[in-house]
Amino acid sequence: MRFFRAAPRILLSHPSEAEAIADLYRRAWRGCERFLDPRLVEDMQPSSGEVRTWLQGGFELYRVEHGGRVVGSIRCTFPASACVLDRLAVDPEVRGQGLGRLLLEHAVSRARRTASGRIWAQVSPKLSAAVALHRDLGFRTVARHLAAYWDEPLLLLELPL
Repeated sequence: MRFFRAAPRILLSHPSEAEAIADLYRRAWRGCERFLDPRLVEDMQPSSGEVRTWLQGGFELYRVEHGGRVVGSIRCTFPASACVLDRLAVDPEVRGQGLGRLLLEHAVSRARRTASGRIWAQVSPKLSAAVALHRDLGFRTVARHLAAYWDEPLLLLELPL
């Protein structure tokens, strides 16, 4: 009899996992065109080739697996003593179990280890759970802008470290 479940582990992704990660993004964004511009939703669903390119140059992509399947991911990059976080995604079948928080906390910890002075993230205000998660971890809104190509308002969030 098991009295506890193993805590999910955050793993650094490898180019060989590009297809599984691209599949996660397809699952995570499916149906979002009901409330977001379809062009934005399409752009948030990278091909496996695009994911492979991220992993071969300049980005760190972290993932969470469950049952042999990728169920969460976040992308980090580190330009000029800062950290930019994006592409946070959690499989709809496991949302609400804290995986988004776990991934975001891991990325913040990673940024601290690089001596980044601040972290930036860009989030649609229509994704209220994502905005609330960032705010719970101390991010604050520093700008609002309209992403003209997608015709979507976006929040620029910052976490000083």
